[in-house]
Amino acid sequence: MLKRFLKSDTGIFILSILASLYIRFVYWTSCWTKKNFHLPEQLLKEGKPFLTCFWHGRLLMLPYGWVGRTTNPKHPFFMLISAHNDGRLISKTVHWFGIDTIKGSTNRGGMEAFREIVKKTRLGHVIGITPDGPRGPFESISPGTIKVADLGNMPILPITFSTSRAKIFKSWDRFFLPLPFSKGIIAWGDPIILKKGSLEENQNKVQNALRKLTRDADIYTKNLK
Repeated sequence: MLKRFLKSDTGIFILSILASLYIRFVYWTSCWTKKNFHLPEQLLKEGKPFLTCFWHGRLLMLPYGWVGRTTNPKHPFFMLISAHNDGRLISKTVHWFGIDTIKGSTNRGGMEAFREIVKKTRLGHVIGITPDGPRGPFESISPGTIKVADLGNMPILPITFSTSRAKIFKSWDRFFLPLPFSKGIIAWGDPIILKKGSLEENQNKVQNALRKLTRDADIYTKNLK
């Protein structure tokens, strides 16, 4: 009965409110370092479209990687989110932060999602993708993510977060749940320019950059304890 309710529209709605309140509570009770926020700002000022990528297990606090910007904070941002139940919950949750969604994935029903992404970026919107979602493998870049960026001739900006206090779940994505009263970091990485016609090379390049950014963030917060 409870499980069925939590999967219902009403259950998802209630959970999304609770999740958004928790995210806000963690953010406002913690001390944050914001790194390289000038990088997306520079691309926006130059009118250059880009994709932003973040691991599925590290998405909880990332609304503040966008709404926490100081200039042009309401610039349209869309997340590519699957139609799974967890995707529905994520979609509803980020909605409370003014972030819209595109339904689909880079693996299933890809072409429709590809076309929508390219359309949005040509209008000046920014797209966020979890390249290892919705089912993994853990911290692996899907070929579809690279194809989307290549199709739109866009660089990829990685982003991540970490906190000094957290619970890491034993799920496939090793979901990172930040705890209140932490010291944390939200960090953007350098734009990754893709090499035309080199799918595997580009996958490795983006994957290594995002993994390193995440590990560096973990090391930074570990040293803050």
